Amino acid sequence: PAVGLFADQEIRMIDGPLFVGEDYVIRREIAALAESRRTESYWVRTKIYDATGAVLKAEMLLNHATLKDSYAGYAQPASA
Repeated sequence: PAVGLFADQEIRMIDGPLFVGEDYVIRREIAALAESRRTESYWVRTKIYDATGAVLKAEMLLNHATLKDSYAGYAQPASA
């Protein structure tokens, strides 16, 4: 077990708003990988399109971080 958290989130409405009950096409990609002394993290870019997948409605960038010290024995596999 390890402690993970959302370290940063950016949401941009392009052709909003988005509505509950509406169908959307969602596309995700890994935008970046990073590491610091205390964390490992990755950024996921999510793009939300209308039901046809043609019109971009919104975009989100989310940073997922894991605290290294919360993972017992992290230093052993990392040094291997």
